Amino acid sequence: MDLLTLIGDADENFYQLGLLDRIRAKEVHRDVKLMLSTPWKPVNQAIEEVAKIVLKNSILKKTNQYHQLKSYSEGLGIKFEETIYVMLIPEIVSCMSKWAPGLIKGNLGCSSFFMRNEKSEVVHGRILDFPLQGSFDFYERAILYDLKGMPKTLGFGTSGIPYPSITLMTEDGITLSLHQKFTNVFNIDGTSIFELIFDLLKNANDKKSTLEYLKNHESITTWALYMSFKNGDVLAVDLMGKKIYANEMTVPDAGVLYFCNHLENKAILQEDMLPTGFHQYNLMREEIAQKKINHFIKNKQKTELELIRLMATPYDQKIKLPGHYENYLMDNITPSSLTVMTMNPTAATALYIDGPAPKLYRDNLISITDCFNNPAQKELKNKKAKTVSEDYYQGIASLMKAQKGFDLRDASAVYHNLQLAIDHLEHFAEKGVAEFYFLIAQYMFETHPKVLMTLLHGFKKMEGHLPQTLNDHCLLFIGRIERILQVPNTMEEDKIIHPKLRAIYNLEIKIPRLIFHMTTKNMIVPRLDILDVIYIYIS
Repeated sequence: MDLLTLIGDADENFYQLGLLDRIRAKEVHRDVKLMLSTPWKPVNQAIEEVAKIVLKNSILKKTNQYHQLKSYSEGLGIKFEETIYVMLIPEIVSCMSKWAPGLIKGNLGCSSFFMRNEKSEVVHGRILDFPLQGSFDFYERAILYDLKGMPKTLGFGTSGIPYPSITLMTEDGITLSLHQKFTNVFNIDGTSIFELIFDLLKNANDKKSTLEYLKNHESITTWALYMSFKNGDVLAVDLMGKKIYANEMTVPDAGVLYFCNHLENKAILQEDMLPTGFHQYNLMREEIAQKKINHFIKNKQKTELELIRLMATPYDQKIKLPGHYENYLMDNITPSSLTVMTMNPTAATALYIDGPAPKLYRDNLISITDCFNNPAQKELKNKKAKTVSEDYYQGIASLMKAQKGFDLRDASAVYHNLQLAIDHLEHFAEKGVAEFYFLIAQYMFETHPKVLMTLLHGFKKMEGHLPQTLNDHCLLFIGRIERILQVPNTMEEDKIIHPKLRAIYNLEIKIPRLIFHMTTKNMIVPRLDILDVIYIYIS
């Protein structure tokens, strides 16, 4: 990881950072822009309209608030509007749940862990999940912001993103991780989340002042800040446009607090604004994290080293019988995990998983010390520690490459990477995920009746042996292929549990059989990153 230090005037330092980022930022910004592309031109046009509205009404009206970002864009050598647009894309991804839940890449899930170590110091473990493999993780860095008017802050991010607003800790003892939340909130009067957090750091140094600031500032869409303070206070705050919802807690003397992407206000039915399987995806990761935590608290060593290994080592999920994946749960460490780290502001130290994503523990730990004065890093090797196997790592990495292939509708990339995943994951539960999405790929890219009959047998073999949401999708594909091939219908609608997917079944019945395959395959968005399939009919 690159370590940089910015000292003095913020505007001048952001300009110099732009000069430094001129080449690398292009790659990161390119990948960020790809998050908004879909296979459908009308959807892309709608997204562009949303972006223009946000840009015109939220940011370009308040350019005086974004003078540091303007300096950064001058250093990059690009127009201010272009830089603003890139910074807005994560906002658009979040609020697009209002119009197209699941179609936009980015509905992923971060994780935060809070604990006290053996010295009773507060430690914040953070996993960042985001669809920017191959750019964000290649150019990750830490920057010490020693700027006028704000506490010394160590921010973790990547080239092309100048703010310390994704993951950070300060000399005042604050830690912060930014999580996406997905709702129908869209507030054109709000402030960009990156700028809002940057300004928060200048005005808050404890829980009370943080809450006062957040109550008086508006976000564009729904985000969550998971923060800890030196005295052990924890804030879990959902920023929802003109409103906030805050849960206040304390880091326990023993045990670990865990957060993923559930809304903090349980009275809001978030499922209505999410892809069909996203709620189950969150519940899965929460269950696995709790299993790990239960094991962790029995361990006598309550260290950052043990915590980060817990976070970055997948839970060993046994498959009792070949082909039976119904009890499989998505781990809190996922194929989309770009960053895994711990932060301890009291000791001014941090640990992070080095190397390309997915960030699995493979004896690849780096330690950063003296974080607020002269940050330095070194490798931490432990040959005795259990690490993720090379097969598992390559298999999970292939799953995400396959997802990129799905996003680009690149059949050869999808087939190649899913086959690699199946081969590497032969002895792991995730093999079932790769096999299921391989069948979906064939439905999308093949038309020959013999291939479809083989597919039908493949889906029927998997029916009843997948997690609930995937099993619902499996039933839909069985019904589709039976209709296309004009073979006896064996699919029973009552078996489909999710109401939205049952509605899909009834909607598809109205599509004429002669155009059924062409229509349905073009309306499918596989999302193996969240164990789901999105259909444009309900988006």
